[in-house]
Amino acid sequence: MLPIRTFKVFAVLVTACQSVVLGFQPGSDYGQYKTSNLYNCSGSFPTSNLTVKNSVDTLPQIQPSSASGWEQWEFITHGTFSIVLRWSHGDQSKAHSTDSVGRIEVIIPDVNGTTVQTTVFGKLSYSNNNGKEVRIGGNSFKWDDASAWYNVTLNVEGYSLVLNSYSAMLDTFHPDVGYYNGRLSSVGGPGLYGSIPVTRGQISGYLVTPDGQNITVDGLAVLQHMFSEQPLPVYVNKYSSAIIWGYSTTFYDTHAFYHIQELNGTVHEAAYLGRAIAGLVVKSDFQSTWDTYAVTDDTNLYQLTVDPTRQTINVSLPGCASTNNISYTFNVTESSRIGQFTDVGGGRTTYYALNGTTLAPYGGRIANGTIAGAYVVYEAPTR
Repeated sequence: MLPIRTFKVFAVLVTACQSVVLGFQPGSDYGQYKTSNLYNCSGSFPTSNLTVKNSVDTLPQIQPSSASGWEQWEFITHGTFSIVLRWSHGDQSKAHSTDSVGRIEVIIPDVNGTTVQTTVFGKLSYSNNNGKEVRIGGNSFKWDDASAWYNVTLNVEGYSLVLNSYSAMLDTFHPDVGYYNGRLSSVGGPGLYGSIPVTRGQISGYLVTPDGQNITVDGLAVLQHMFSEQPLPVYVNKYSSAIIWGYSTTFYDTHAFYHIQELNGTVHEAAYLGRAIAGLVVKSDFQSTWDTYAVTDDTNLYQLTVDPTRQTINVSLPGCASTNNISYTFNVTESSRIGQFTDVGGGRTTYYALNGTTLAPYGGRIANGTIAGAYVVYEAPTR
């Protein structure tokens, strides 16, 4: 077992916090009534109103000074390292969070034989001028008005991490329970909202260790954003999400899903599937992007089976006449546990690495490929 190096760092805020009203940011798409599911099996259309990018949606939707809500942004990477960065303010498992406390939780397995696990506490602030930025102390993540790139800068306990990411898929997934944009929980109850601003980010950067070693970092990244004005144990006892990236010589499929289990037994599922066509430079240049599915609560279009005992996830989305009725399938296994965070209220969030295979239509024939990704599971504290 690798040694775990754990730090807790308290950051001092040096910039003023921008005040906003409690609720959605002006200009955001959250809560708007949308159309039905996108079903675009042929991949003949570009982005839709279910997947259109909106850089305002990544901004804090819960006022950072609020003591009643919580919000988090998760960067998960696959490549040189399986890096997890969770930015948050408030606590998703506790009814009353400490006013204005934000934190950055970091897991980087196997850095020269050591798993680095670091937590930074401080006041969260953000700006919405000349691009957008969220800060906790001297640490930040930034993005442009078109949501085409996201940059992360961290400096904690002698480690410096810089990640530069551009959104290769050029789209965003917004689930829509009850057809309300970004909604993940039942309409009429407390609202859990979420989106995936970056479904497939191409990352490059570096990690500098305390002894001065500079390690080049590259790979793929996803950014997930979730928030609510209520703690999850009030109405949700478990949720899971996954990002699965496919590899081939001609195209790259990206699949994402959410699975929400409410206390009353209601289950909501939302799934996204998009395809990027490779350009002249493999894995770096994409000529076009097709949105194939953006599905919420439609078992005719999406079948998800998670087997905790076998640690497997099997997914299928139906084909159509233009694909010779060839379905899209993803079959993955949890290859390793990346790490776990425990909230102040006792909720646990665990991250797993995924590996597997995919079968998908391409040019009217079945294409197969290797896939990899990450699986996230939140479990509410025992009531």
